[in-house]
Amino acid sequence: MKSSFKLNPNEHSWMSNPNTKDIISVISRGKKEIRFVGGCVRDAILNREVHDIDIATTEHPENIKFFLKEAGIKTVNIGIKHGTVLAFHNCSRYEITTLREDVKTDGRHALVKFTDNWQKDAERRDFTFNALSADLEGIIYDYCGGLKDIELNAIRFVGKASDRIHEDYLRILRYFRFIATLNVEVGEVSDLTACVTLAHNIKKLSKERIKGEFFKIINSNFSPSIIDKLHEHNILEQIIPNVSDTKLFRTIIQIENKVIEPNIVAFKSIRRLATLVDFDCSQTKEISIALKLSKTENHHLTQISSCIKKVTPNIKRADLIRLLHQYGQNVLIDTILINWSKKSNNIKNKIGHTEKDWLRIIEIIINIKQGSLVFPLKGKDVINLGIPAGPQISKFLKITEDWWLSKECKANRDECLIKLRHSVKRQIC
Repeated sequence: MKSSFKLNPNEHSWMSNPNTKDIISVISRGKKEIRFVGGCVRDAILNREVHDIDIATTEHPENIKFFLKEAGIKTVNIGIKHGTVLAFHNCSRYEITTLREDVKTDGRHALVKFTDNWQKDAERRDFTFNALSADLEGIIYDYCGGLKDIELNAIRFVGKASDRIHEDYLRILRYFRFIATLNVEVGEVSDLTACVTLAHNIKKLSKERIKGEFFKIINSNFSPSIIDKLHEHNILEQIIPNVSDTKLFRTIIQIENKVIEPNIVAFKSIRRLATLVDFDCSQTKEISIALKLSKTENHHLTQISSCIKKVTPNIKRADLIRLLHQYGQNVLIDTILINWSKKSNNIKNKIGHTEKDWLRIIEIIINIKQGSLVFPLKGKDVINLGIPAGPQISKFLKITEDWWLSKECKANRDECLIKLRHSVKRQIC
């Protein structure tokens, strides 16, 4: 129903910027009703930054796609049979969906029919604050009590929680994700109970969907308490196998807040995920499979596993540089932060190891230019000295590289060539 609450389009640039106006103008050709819906409305009310602009309309999706194509606006089919058209306009992304009702659901996918009824469309959404919509003038429509729940700082399912969950089991993870990202309270204990009771169904979802929501959880500002809650209610085991403890996860976030700067935040998801891994067993591979990690993510996690026992707070500079050359900055800093967290959790290891010890080695890593760690010789340099192609090439390169590393990678190409010639000459003689 129409509320007295109104967003001022002039105060919310995402509603009135030229790109949005273009999209609205194009899909208005059929004279159908158009509103902003979901997260963009919720975040605008909460004075949060709006990232994704979702639009709902009574226009048919095929017509939407036709109008956009005629206007030269790129579209992507992400679910047109479900009424959704994705549009890209001048680097802005818009998800445009026709109003719909669920005809049949199986916990993963829904068979829908299109409708002109805004309330029916709202009632199929997951949470009350996501069922809000705003017309082009900014007037808010609230069919499910979302404004009240925002005022109460609470999350609440639309209707009966078990019904919404059975429609899509991903809503269990979305429930905890919104608690973590919005820092809201549980609105109904029965909602939490339904999530816990039905959590075993999470494994029916695709690994890609599980990973997407789980990574949003672990990257959120309030993730420690949610990870604890997922573990407490045995939901975490439905996502990743054999997690015995979550203390390390909480500790690493405390340490990140002390040291993280923009130049070393890469791979945050994998770093935090790694705190839930037992590196003494094969759990790294199990987690990679469970979450269907990309090759890059899997390699990063595997490298942390390989490096984890090699980094100590009193490591010598030369050894640190050797590890930096072998693993790279991202892996090494992530490994340091994980080990720092482990030591902080272990009272026996606290004595003698202060924050200064860990900060010292992080500072060394950050101050070393990555380009200086590229070994300056290639196989052809060995061949030019008369060594035939074969295993001897690698042998001489390895000897010279080890020497170069012992010099903290400071020897230049000419100095490395001199060392290489001496090694070859010594071998021949």
